[in-house]
Amino acid sequence: MKTLMQLLVAVAFLTAGASGTAIPPLPVDAALKVIATTPTYGDLAREIGGELVDVIDLCRATQDMHMVGATPSQMARMQDAGLVLYTGLDAEPWLEPMLRSSGNLALLPGNPHVIAMSDGIPVKEVPSELTRANGDIHAYGNPHLWTDPLAVRTMADHVRDALLDSLPAHADEINARAKAFHDRITARLVEWLKKYAPLKGRRVVTYHVAWPYLLDRFGIELAGTVEPKPRVAPTASHLEKIVETMKSEHVNLIIREPFQSPDATDFLGAQTGAKVLELATHPDAGGNGDAIIAHFEQVLADIAAALGPAPGKEP
Repeated sequence: MKTLMQLLVAVAFLTAGASGTAIPPLPVDAALKVIATTPTYGDLAREIGGELVDVIDLCRATQDMHMVGATPSQMARMQDAGLVLYTGLDAEPWLEPMLRSSGNLALLPGNPHVIAMSDGIPVKEVPSELTRANGDIHAYGNPHLWTDPLAVRTMADHVRDALLDSLPAHADEINARAKAFHDRITARLVEWLKKYAPLKGRRVVTYHVAWPYLLDRFGIELAGTVEPKPRVAPTASHLEKIVETMKSEHVNLIIREPFQSPDATDFLGAQTGAKVLELATHPDAGGNGDAIIAHFEQVLADIAAALGPAPGKEP
């Protein structure tokens, strides 16, 4: 019996792969079930899909999105989902095993209903060689693209295109909602670039290399990371070097994410007098496009407030 069941599962998988999609058509007026690996992607789906979609976010803003486990209720909702939004770039190594466990073999990376949100966006820090000596690096480059508002605008286009493909009868509504978000985030980005122009050239330390896209967009420089290498715990000697760098370069801000241990960052703050700022790279789950925009505004405002005026300049 066990051998028979394994054979049946294998046949189902091969059939799904051969057809490119094994997702049945939606009943009339049924919401498209969307799986989003992060709150940012879920918010984009809710913003552009409105009541046409039923979205579940697999990761909370306070979680490490590289290490996620699904709850039984999430697994159940995956079984009849029709669309998956994920980063790609090996950012979610847990996704494919999770989808396989759910039994929804039609939604595996490579299927047209599984959307890599990183597609078409320039990627930073692509390694020239892959070796564990350099830490837990990402083979395809730094995947934290969603920290750049301009990249999020491109991701919104991916969501629009995916929804148009899945829900062609609602093209007018989807296009209208997508254009409205595109215009809103574009206008706010123009405002932010002007408002936060004084941040250009300021230097910060981050725990992990999670913010290069945001920092580069606004001209903020990375003075160093608390981790000596990606996902490698800081050593005493490395922290001493960071203290020296921060003092010599007048770095007064350290950024960590909510799931990272505060011990090392608090130590650096105590040794240098720098402020320690805890920031999530995603908005809270369950929102929409307004939540994404509000999150960017809050992150930028918090960074600006923590940095204060540049040395030698009056507030």
